[in-house]
Amino acid sequence: MIGKFLGCVIVTRIEVETIMEFLMRKIGLIGGLALRAGIFYYEQIQKRFSASQAPLQLVLSHADVLRVLSYVATEDRIALGAYLGGLTNELADAGCEIVAISAVAPHIAISDITRVARVPLISILDVVPAGLAAAGTDRVAVFGNRAVMQTRVFGAVPKKRDISLDRDDLDWVHNTYAEIAIHGKRATQPEMTEFSRLANRLLQRNNAQAILLAGTDLSSFYAEHQPDFPHIDLAQLHIDQIVRHALA
Repeated sequence: MIGKFLGCVIVTRIEVETIMEFLMRKIGLIGGLALRAGIFYYEQIQKRFSASQAPLQLVLSHADVLRVLSYVATEDRIALGAYLGGLTNELADAGCEIVAISAVAPHIAISDITRVARVPLISILDVVPAGLAAAGTDRVAVFGNRAVMQTRVFGAVPKKRDISLDRDDLDWVHNTYAEIAIHGKRATQPEMTEFSRLANRLLQRNNAQAILLAGTDLSSFYAEHQPDFPHIDLAQLHIDQIVRHALA
């Protein structure tokens, strides 16, 4: 109800919330890409909106993880772009004004997805340069799945700033990451111990300055128990960017 009292306009709380909802952009989120990826993004976005006391409008679309991983493994960017671009457009039809993908690996086809999509995509690759600059790091080692590590997060990390893992370490990180993703593990001690050991070896022997956590399931793994080594959490940076766009 809006009324007048002594020359003033009175706006009820419900009307304020309605106005705020009108001003907020509805977020479309593509999840289903591992056991906890979409849930983790939703939880983190919701926390940020609660902290800002802004009403959250979000629609979650469930992607077929096996189909996506098959396209990533074969580097079939056109098929992946058509599939995730199609899901993006379904979210657009549901009223979403911006869309984000809650995993790193599908960004191998971000250009193809963007070509199909009718609404803007908030790419995780776009936050890498600013994240490195904000952390003040010149040299990082990447932890994630094989494709993400071997491509330096699809070229977003300059080659001169990347500390490449040797084959055995890369295989171990990839396999351990897959195990965490499949089973939704969170802060299990064996994995935490080995990640810490490898990270500190890269920091001490290979002159890395930080570890780039480039996998949503790693971010979820460490959500409640932060790593004991210098790190940059790519998913958290991505979520910050999504929220900034939604509140803009």
